[in-house]
Amino acid sequence: MLITISVEYHDPSGLISLIQGQLNSRLPLKNLHWKSPNRPLRSIDSLHVELVPSKDSLIAHDPTVSGLALPDGGQGGSSAQRKSGASSAEISRPPVKERRHQIPGLRQTPYLKIFILRCDDSETYKATARKQVREWVKAHTPPSQSSSSSNTGENHDAFEWMILHVVLPDTPAAAQPRASAAGTGSTEKSSSGSRWTRGTTTILEKIRADFNISSKSAPDRVAQIRLPRDAVPPYMLPAHAGTASPPISESPQEQEKAWNDVISKFKTLILLSFDLRVSQYEEDIREKGAQRALPGWNFCTFFILKEGLARGFESAGLVEDALLGYDELSIGLDSIIRDQVNEGGAQGGSLLTYSEDIHQKAVELMKVGTEESKERSEMIHRLENDRPIDFGKKNYRDLILSNNISIFDFRCYVFARQMSLLLRLGNSFSARSDLASKVHPRPPNSGLQHTQDDVNIGTKAGVVLDESEDLLSLADLCSRALHFITSASRLLREDLSNG
Repeated sequence: MLITISVEYHDPSGLISLIQGQLNSRLPLKNLHWKSPNRPLRSIDSLHVELVPSKDSLIAHDPTVSGLALPDGGQGGSSAQRKSGASSAEISRPPVKERRHQIPGLRQTPYLKIFILRCDDSETYKATARKQVREWVKAHTPPSQSSSSSNTGENHDAFEWMILHVVLPDTPAAAQPRASAAGTGSTEKSSSGSRWTRGTTTILEKIRADFNISSKSAPDRVAQIRLPRDAVPPYMLPAHAGTASPPISESPQEQEKAWNDVISKFKTLILLSFDLRVSQYEEDIREKGAQRALPGWNFCTFFILKEGLARGFESAGLVEDALLGYDELSIGLDSIIRDQVNEGGAQGGSLLTYSEDIHQKAVELMKVGTEESKERSEMIHRLENDRPIDFGKKNYRDLILSNNISIFDFRCYVFARQMSLLLRLGNSFSARSDLASKVHPRPPNSGLQHTQDDVNIGTKAGVVLDESEDLLSLADLCSRALHFITSASRLLREDLSNG
């Protein structure tokens, strides 16, 4: 299980394939700094981001999803629709309402939602694109940006949003500078000879004026990327090549600056969402922790809540903070088990005294008898080659949530999570291999320099070489493992006896 930050994109015009190579070459995000009012400054050396399409994007570009074939062979309907990418109804469709679980922290939700906009000229923006983007923003405005009091306490799945305007060659937008004379305060002449008179406003400036909040503290949610001609397939270019004004050509330095602006906005907006989520979890944990002595308080419910915070830290690469959360939960589990053993019950719920699956395996072994047989040998071989400590071995979280987990299974799950985090902190070969196998492969993109340390997500120090291991973290794991083996052996014996 690889817990990562997800970024959801809404791509009604099908532009993601044109920019994904450039975007992926700049991932994972590097050198993020998060400051919480209740915590010291945290530095995140490397943060892996997973790009996922929105449900509407999947439906719009995969006819089998909705059962409807797209007109014109899947390339859109009229020329006006091809310019804007999709109909207003497709773009503004609100997200499907999912039944939110009573206990937060059970779903992975996006930290950032992006509208990838194709708008080729100012007339299209005024006629259709502005309305479509406005309806999308309204439908996807997160609770943290709503003034409604009913949204108080709904920041467990907080997210931010941004608009990425992708400019294609041979369009009027390609002939517009990023800042007009009105924006700079003087007449501006591009390198290609196109003159903009005072008062002309570019599409980028219109988008910013319409959707950015006029506040010094508010983040800029609008960015623009201009694509060179060799990056766009011919069928995606406008039907009538050529524009009234010559296109503006950007130097490699200007293109890199534009991409750096996109990445900077990614960092800012993701950290804003992360801060809202952490604050909400901490507030709920304090509230639930204060109710511990009250009737009805349940440790399993509290565990899932607090683990949601730990998993949030893990997704952001703050592995040490995540490990601290599981250490605190391990101490709480000790208390529950001790109360259950000493008093025959525990304030916070009772755990099962034996594991049903272990009981079934013991029964099967007893049925085949003590004599050597092929069936018995195969069963023992399966047990010997089974990974005893693996948090993916069972659906532990559902067992915890349903208060249907044994003491032994609970112990195994907590230690398995601690072991996974310590392996990541130690930059172990097994952790790097596991991360590398789960990171999505990038599409082929010639000429791009890819980052080399994608698999070192959340490692303790960025100064360590890729192949170097942190022996202190691995030694800590070995020490914990010795203690766990001793206590788990006793628990397993009691589990079998009770079963």
